Amino acid sequence: MQRILMQRPGLDDLVSINKISPNRQKVNIIGILTEKRLSKNKNLLLKFEDLTGTITTLVNKDSECFEKASEIQLDDIVAIKGSGNKDIIHVFDVIFPESFREKVFFDDDFSIAFISDIHVGSKKHLGSEFQKFINWLNKKDEVASKIKFIFIVGDNVDGVGVFPGQEKLIELKSFKEQYNQLANYLEQVPKDIIMFMCPGQHDCVRIEEPQPPISKFYAERLHKIENLILVPNPTSIKLFNNDKEFRVLMYHGGSIHAFINEVPELRLMKAHNCPAKAVKHMLKRRHLAPMHGVSPQIVYVPNRKKDPLLISEVPDILCTGEVHRLDIENYNGTIIITGSCWQAQTDFEEKVGNVPDPCKVPIFNLKSRELKVLDFSEDEDES
Repeated sequence: MQRILMQRPGLDDLVSINKISPNRQKVNIIGILTEKRLSKNKNLLLKFEDLTGTITTLVNKDSECFEKASEIQLDDIVAIKGSGNKDIIHVFDVIFPESFREKVFFDDDFSIAFISDIHVGSKKHLGSEFQKFINWLNKKDEVASKIKFIFIVGDNVDGVGVFPGQEKLIELKSFKEQYNQLANYLEQVPKDIIMFMCPGQHDCVRIEEPQPPISKFYAERLHKIENLILVPNPTSIKLFNNDKEFRVLMYHGGSIHAFINEVPELRLMKAHNCPAKAVKHMLKRRHLAPMHGVSPQIVYVPNRKKDPLLISEVPDILCTGEVHRLDIENYNGTIIITGSCWQAQTDFEEKVGNVPDPCKVPIFNLKSRELKVLDFSEDEDES
């Protein structure tokens, strides 16, 4: 992350925290936020650390960067530009890692599709609508015939024991039954379409991220489908056409809730209704789940060698699931797609006011960069 930040303009004179002079001077540092609070005067006090030490910084409530600084969350890594000494730095700018990507146009005319949150096994699973989508793929009309890849972004089954009382809400009572039913669907997908599938919190893998691929023990039939590739969550897939590279970053999206709950801008706009705006913050921070431990959805497995949730390469498309609402945004050249679902509104969703937007399939053409959304609801014309 430090290397990413060092590529941002205006950060040439960086200094380690332990090298900050006792005399007042201009200071540029990179640090990870460890403490955040408001002073009695409503100024923002932020404590940062790097590998050499810690420093307290102050953002005046009247400063132009106060709103930007208020967005910083615990464990965020940012650059700070300010003035001060080894005791305190007065901040006049905050620089996030940010992401930028130039548009890529393939020479060959083919498309990729995105689905998520199928929730096979749930009593609310929209099986006839999902079968309608599978049937459409086999019809090979003008749009379907161009689809070469499908990205399936987690919560593929409803699971067992995911939350208290779930046994009353599921039709299929075991993981093996649920994955067998999922295989019944996916075995019908034309063999010239490659599918990539990552898990979500409802799948039979650990909740801690990164999640491993769905195991053969519970999903043996999935492992036998030749055109299905089971991948971890998250996973970066690179597609190549001649000398051009197109990157798709798959992440089920457990951290979306934490972003919405913790970032004031997202909380005020009720971003569960427009979840792609929360995903923008992942790209802004170049990290899929920086707020470790803030919510049960972003428990992580430490890795000494690298952070697998770091967005080291900026994707062309970042696709998620989790919120059951199709939403599309563009952030500095990256297209954000938060997936629809194949499950009707559950009692829990009704209780918390979440209204799903089911049966929508976004399809992106890599030659024209045209993005279409098809609706496979029972009362909609699939064409």
